[in-house]
Amino acid sequence: MATPGPVGWNHKESPKRQRALKRARVGWPPAQRELKELLYEVHLAAGGPRLDEITGDIEADDGLDGSPSRDTVHRVITNGDRPGQQADVVAVATVLARRARWDAPDLAGRVRELWVRAGMTQGAGRPIGDLRGDERLVLDAGLGVHSALDTDGARERFGVLPAYVPREHDERLKTVVDAAKDDGRSGIAVLVGGSSTGKTRALWEAVRGLPDTWRVWHPLSPSAPDAALAALADIAPYTVVWLNETQNYLSSDPLGGQVAAGLRELLHDPSRAPVLVLGTLWPEHWNTLTTRTAPDRHADARGLLGGNKIDMPDTFTPASLAVLDASDPRLAKAGEHAKGGQITEYLAGVPYLMDRYKTARGVTRALIHAAMDARRLGADLHLPLDWLTDAAPAYLDDDEYRTLDRDWLTQALAYVTTPCNGIPGILTLVTNDRPRNQRTRRRPATNADPVGTTTPGPRGPHYLLADYLDQHGRHDRAETIPPIDFWTAAAHHAHPTDLASLGDAAWSRGLYRDAAQLHKHATTHGTPHAATTLVHRLHTLHPTDLHPAQWAAAHTALDNPNSVAWLLKVLGEVGAGEQVTALAERLPAAGRFDLFIGLGENREQFRLGCEPDRRAADSWTWNDLD
Repeated sequence: MATPGPVGWNHKESPKRQRALKRARVGWPPAQRELKELLYEVHLAAGGPRLDEITGDIEADDGLDGSPSRDTVHRVITNGDRPGQQADVVAVATVLARRARWDAPDLAGRVRELWVRAGMTQGAGRPIGDLRGDERLVLDAGLGVHSALDTDGARERFGVLPAYVPREHDERLKTVVDAAKDDGRSGIAVLVGGSSTGKTRALWEAVRGLPDTWRVWHPLSPSAPDAALAALADIAPYTVVWLNETQNYLSSDPLGGQVAAGLRELLHDPSRAPVLVLGTLWPEHWNTLTTRTAPDRHADARGLLGGNKIDMPDTFTPASLAVLDASDPRLAKAGEHAKGGQITEYLAGVPYLMDRYKTARGVTRALIHAAMDARRLGADLHLPLDWLTDAAPAYLDDDEYRTLDRDWLTQALAYVTTPCNGIPGILTLVTNDRPRNQRTRRRPATNADPVGTTTPGPRGPHYLLADYLDQHGRHDRAETIPPIDFWTAAAHHAHPTDLASLGDAAWSRGLYRDAAQLHKHATTHGTPHAATTLVHRLHTLHPTDLHPAQWAAAHTALDNPNSVAWLLKVLGEVGAGEQVTALAERLPAAGRFDLFIGLGENREQFRLGCEPDRRAADSWTWNDLD
């Protein structure tokens, strides 16, 4: 029997010789990719037998349940699609295992398990058809589409959402969606505009007409970037990746860069096409993510977003206003009262929200300002109530503080959470932030922080600040520095992933002590670059004090090689030689031997590697290997 040439050989073959089988290309689901890789591996281990040889082995074994034809055997090994019959796949695997002298029953069991897992995988997200039938489900799905003001019972007569008026940006968005729907081309589009300008509604109108085979995936918990990374591998073809408030996915370091890189890989993988990545950003967030800085922390985000911006107008043109459906009292009232053609802002209840905000007094207004400051200075969407509660009284003057009611929090929450004419209030309780329709990663346990907890985030209730008031606070309070208690509460209650950004905000405002406290806690929780920032900045204030260096060397996480390398560099620059050694001693056990041997004389001393107990390996050569 002739032996086929190596995989990929391209010599002219005789009629009896067959080309080597090619590796199947599978993007999704992971179990199917693993199944195909396993089948190809055993095929190579068996010497790359021809199709006739494999089918001959199967026909000669009456004990096999499957009897695949020659063409079926070819598809089982080389085709990326899921094999039709489990018995046929098991038959192919069994005869190949025998030729490769593998454990055939064991391989057959693994193949059966992967075949079942591949068949049961549905992909991330939920079917778009589930949302299309009932607009209330769209609002409840967490996509960011908001209900409109309810005028004269219009919601009951005309539906939860008012009629949609297409504009120029809708045509550009439709081009991207149609390319995916009709031509199978993956694509990305990001609507960039101010708060309450209709960005998420425009996205929904663009995708609601997709066939029922499409799914919508909106990663949210335990945090936006964590959720995105956890399920990227589970994104199937015909999926809309819905990234409302895209900055929440791409801004954090280093997870944001990993999310951006993963999305770029997804968009360029033909085996997983078509997919759509659709997002929304405020202009200031777009500028942050797409502007080159030093250090360039958003290079991956810039590569993902570049060239995919669709500007969202703040107002309706006279032509758009002319086609508003006056039969819907909501649209009629918006056309009559909205200033400067700001129809979507009016429908979103902005006038009511602003009136509610402006009439708030005392500690209630202070609670709102604490939420505004938290968001503009680096906090995530979900604001811990404990943070706001500890911070709010510090915003009061002496007379207001002395007369503060003991039940002030209950009263203030009752005011700020009251819906405004059918839309959510100033603050909205986050009732469920558990992950849905996704496989989440467990974060590794970190060292206990100064308040004695090892949980990855703050406990207790969390609240969302109304989108428009979030944007209003960024402009109206841009030159306001929050009081001391705001920063102290942030250090104890803010989410660990927000601590470094809050520390940067404090430092830029001259609050060096608060900044140092926040970066110290961020270092404890394993935030990349926080330790480097802490050491560098405190060295400029106290050049002879090596306590920050000692803390950083002992507590910095070692799972990000770039961060560790930068910290080693900064420790050397500030003269913390002993701390460099202390940090270096932690590296081998953490799997960072590559960094360890680059320090001092380690490269020569450990030229031949090390032993598990971290001693330098004794001399060995090729002849010492089995």
